[in-house]
Amino acid sequence: MTPRSPLRSAQSSADNRANVLQGLLIAAIVIGGLYFGQEILLPLAVAILLSFVLTPPLLLLQRIKVPRVLAVVVVVAIAFSILGGLGWLVSREATKLAADLPNYRFTLSQKIRLLRETTAESQVLKKAGDVLEDLEAELEQPAAPGAASAPGAEDAGQEAKPIPVEIRVPEPTGLDFYRAIAGTVLPPLVTAGVILLFVVFILLQREDLRDRLIRLFGASDLQRATATMSEAATRLSHYFLRQVLVNAAYGTLIGVALWAIGMPSAIAWGILAMVMRFVPYVGSYVAAALPVLIAAAIDPGWTMVLMVISLFVVGEFTMGQVVEPLVYGRGTGVTPIAVIGSTVFWTWLWGPLGLLIATPMTVCLAVLGRHVDGLRFFDVLLGDQPALSPEQSFYRHTLIGDASDATYQAELALKDKSLLAYLDDVALGGLAYAERDRARGRLEDEQAERIAETVTEILENLDAFEPKRWFSRLRRHLEHAGAENDQGSNSTDEPETEDAHVVDPESLAPGWNEGTPILCIGARSGLDEAAALMLARLLSKRGLGAEALPPSAVAAGNIETLASATAKLVCLSYLGFGGGPVQIRYAVRRLRRILPEGTLIVVAYWVGDGEEDTAAKMLDVVQADAYASSLHEAVSICEKAATGDLKPAMRDGNGTDSAAPVVPVPPRPKAASKRKAGPAPV
Repeated sequence: MTPRSPLRSAQSSADNRANVLQGLLIAAIVIGGLYFGQEILLPLAVAILLSFVLTPPLLLLQRIKVPRVLAVVVVVAIAFSILGGLGWLVSREATKLAADLPNYRFTLSQKIRLLRETTAESQVLKKAGDVLEDLEAELEQPAAPGAASAPGAEDAGQEAKPIPVEIRVPEPTGLDFYRAIAGTVLPPLVTAGVILLFVVFILLQREDLRDRLIRLFGASDLQRATATMSEAATRLSHYFLRQVLVNAAYGTLIGVALWAIGMPSAIAWGILAMVMRFVPYVGSYVAAALPVLIAAAIDPGWTMVLMVISLFVVGEFTMGQVVEPLVYGRGTGVTPIAVIGSTVFWTWLWGPLGLLIATPMTVCLAVLGRHVDGLRFFDVLLGDQPALSPEQSFYRHTLIGDASDATYQAELALKDKSLLAYLDDVALGGLAYAERDRARGRLEDEQAERIAETVTEILENLDAFEPKRWFSRLRRHLEHAGAENDQGSNSTDEPETEDAHVVDPESLAPGWNEGTPILCIGARSGLDEAAALMLARLLSKRGLGAEALPPSAVAAGNIETLASATAKLVCLSYLGFGGGPVQIRYAVRRLRRILPEGTLIVVAYWVGDGEEDTAAKMLDVVQADAYASSLHEAVSICEKAATGDLKPAMRDGNGTDSAAPVVPVPPRPKAASKRKAGPAPV
């Protein structure tokens, strides 16, 4: 292990600090620009979202040969007519409701008085309130009669009298009246006009804007950038259109149901429910507050109140748990914490309108992050895909010694794959990360030992675990139903046969069914020993006696003890190439001089994908009987040796192979746990 230069480490730390400060500075500038540019950026953001919603109907009109300009005019006119009509309906219903509110005052006051009389805690609260009022009166009283007072204070108090002040406001003129109306009505109309203008030009210049974004973010790979931007725009358009339709259906359902039970202004409550449902998680229940209050005011009993509450609860549950999964598929692609955080952020930044557009903006940024390399950090921050790969997650859990959580993740993975596949793809991959950090001097020996101990604990926890894969088989069967080549069902059958496979004792060669015929030795460190322990556990599950030994077993002072071993095969475990093939060759030579004649020596290079060819070239250099680059290959070699299909290589006096056997090793299975690159569903 070559330690890093202090100068290089200091330079790397300085670069990291500079990158962090640069990122914080850019974030501060962007947030400041969003805040101070609210007057322009907020209408632009709303216009972009509306353009996503209006793009599918616009494309539909263009497919039936409607001219582009005419199609844009028709779609925008219909959309803003609907929005204007909804606003007019809400205004009319609100005016009518305000006129009827005095009629509901008596019923509401009666219910408040009834609640005060029937609540057991009301007397306690009343007494506490009386005590607080008495204390406040005592504090406001003047000093005691015996206290000294300034001479003439009483006369001064009698002479000081308040001077009455009267404020007279002049009668408003006609110009003031129109100015007040204009100050209230004109700002929303100006904002609506700016949004309308943006929407029209975005729809008219849609292709040109997309080309400019492609030039900005993906000029180096035009084909990929074009495909990803087109797919991202299509996904966002369909998602936002579906969200508008789902929320409109929810608002219609609420309005019709409220009208059916006799609620006044049912249209206004339906529109409010539709709009507030754009607010995630709590929007529907916030919209239910006013209808519940009105129901309590107009109904002498509590029947209507309970009906309104039940209507909103059942409606939200049905839309959220039944309708949306069918319409959206696997979800919005955004984590719940990201939705909540973005809701707070956009509300703080842009007020109530930011609250409504928070979720669409978050989904838009997450989808763009999946497709645009320059915005990849949005996918990491907001997307619902795991931030770490399974191998990185395994390494993180073992690095902190969290065996329980790592075992839980392994049990989830074992529902879809075998233990051999999991250890080969995930566990060995995690140990490879650890070995890489150890080689670069970023992993201390104590941390490496902790990782090895955690891996041992994980394997012990998994010994008695028997996964139930019937649900996985059913799910994959439904996913691949009707396909000509159902790969999902094959993958669910393979893990069970792979883990359940046990070598027939009658097929074993002489001496392989006695004692411990296989020794798996960690060659250099605790990480190598952890990989050797994985191999030993897998071989034991197949009925082959195997034991894992620490690196001290091949140390200069202890290697002689292996001379009395009854092992038929010794496997040296290396995570990576270590000191190179020369060092490994000397270790093999020492073992060959000490071990009994006929003992097989296998060198396992636990290398990553793409390094198998390099490891294969080392076989002749290290002069081992066989090599393996994965647990799958190592298990196969041990099984062949146990059944007599693998013989030691014949060597001449110089110790070189004269007829090294060709070991038919099956190809290494590809990791099923690694995520494939490609667009994730919205």
